[in-house]
Amino acid sequence: QPANPMPPVTATASPPYGSTFWDQWVRYFVTRNPNFNSLSLDPQNPGQWQSRIVELTGIQDANKTDLSAFQAKGGKILMAHGMGDALVSTRATQQYWARIRGAMGGSRVDSFARYYEIPGYDHAVSSVFNAAWDSLTTLENWVEKGAAPANQVVADTAGVPGRTRPLCDYPAFPRYSGSGDVNAAASFSCATQ
Repeated sequence: QPANPMPPVTATASPPYGSTFWDQWVRYFVTRNPNFNSLSLDPQNPGQWQSRIVELTGIQDANKTDLSAFQAKGGKILMAHGMGDALVSTRATQQYWARIRGAMGGSRVDSFARYYEIPGYDHAVSSVFNAAWDSLTTLENWVEKGAAPANQVVADTAGVPGRTRPLCDYPAFPRYSGSGDVNAAASFSCATQ
């Protein structure tokens, strides 16, 4: 039996995400020691690491809902979540989006942020619908030219390469019109029901 059962991350394989995340978070964030055995840190009783974990939780907490300072500096957000994500539930992101809108007001949030849910897309990659779109250019155009995102299209690079869908502002989703090519965004509209 190996002394450390954590499988290594290699160029061609990696262990389950949760164990990799814990291992690297403990070694590189909590202890700042790449040789630290992450399995020796008890998350329920972290002992000497308690204060560092509390500090990191405060820094890494993504639940802040008042994004006024970010907005005041001209910041823009494009947030997308795959509906096939088995690691992070879209419900958590929907709730966070609702809290932001509740804290800042819907029209104010709409002036600097967009949230999209993409059917079939997984956590980071997907074999069903691997959504790709030029989000960087979209963001640059919004920040630098004041051109808010509109009529965006995502393209599948894995399941059916070249298949496209409209990228819909949440809570809207792509709905097939009933006719036309099922692999073309033009055959879909953004619907809420």
